Amino acid sequence: MALNHAIFQVPNRAEFEWVEKQRPKRYVDATSPLWPKGVPGTYRLAKFEHAKPDGSNPTIVSHEGFFTDVPGFENLAEGNSAKMLGSLSLARQGRYFYWGYSADPKDMTDGAAHTLVNVLHYMRGRRGEQTTPFVCKTRKILWVYTILGKETGYKRGVEEHFPNQLTETWRKTYTPTFEGAKAWVEENLAYVFSGRGEQHRHKRYDTVFEVDADAKALATPNNKRASLERWVALADDAGPDTEERAMALRCLHRYVQESFRPAATTKWADWYAKHRARLVFVDSAGFWWMLDPTVKQAAVKEPTVK
Repeated sequence: MALNHAIFQVPNRAEFEWVEKQRPKRYVDATSPLWPKGVPGTYRLAKFEHAKPDGSNPTIVSHEGFFTDVPGFENLAEGNSAKMLGSLSLARQGRYFYWGYSADPKDMTDGAAHTLVNVLHYMRGRRGEQTTPFVCKTRKILWVYTILGKETGYKRGVEEHFPNQLTETWRKTYTPTFEGAKAWVEENLAYVFSGRGEQHRHKRYDTVFEVDADAKALATPNNKRASLERWVALADDAGPDTEERAMALRCLHRYVQESFRPAATTKWADWYAKHRARLVFVDSAGFWWMLDPTVKQAAVKEPTVK
């Protein structure tokens, strides 16, 4: 928990009862945004509810596979998931807040009740805050399948979910085992994309991924700034057309929306220089290089933390 954040401090100081837990095997060697160095042998959980909920709380179990790449995203608390480390229980994206607890207020601990009131105060000034649209899951969902259920023997992730989220061509390159999933991710994850048409949609899984053969051939991961800079340099090369230049141009057209591309008379380098400070790559917005919506928006006055 990010206990120094305003949702735990203003206007009420949220104080919790804590329960000590022994680190389960599934957390060994695992990291997450709030546990970047891993979980110690003994760790604490804050009690949000007086009694165990009837059923499971709606925490976002595989949070890495959804929208955490959005600029300005705040991961404020992680749940204690039986599947893997890093499930979200409290998070903010733009003007939206995720409250991952199902208990009625009367069943909350004092700390949780104070946190809920603080969240309402915190979000009051963020009703018009800008964010990016959600188009598809991020590539991290494929990484999640490489470890989900590995210790328990749960194989549906690697045998069913993973391959069904690949286009037919790339499904043929995949071996449906934990070892095969890991090898595929290590080779291809840096180059996957989605959000371009019917071939990237699935009735059950929503998002289907494809590997960018051009980016892979150039060894340019599509979400790295160095890759964008290389594509720009190749695209503006005044020399004779080469296959590398053609691949770079296809990458630029694949990851920069038409309405945002430079005019035919403008060099890509000039376009890049103009927008460089605000450019971000967002998987969940459709795998685009785009302008960060949080950079120019009006500043929101933060509550004072005492």
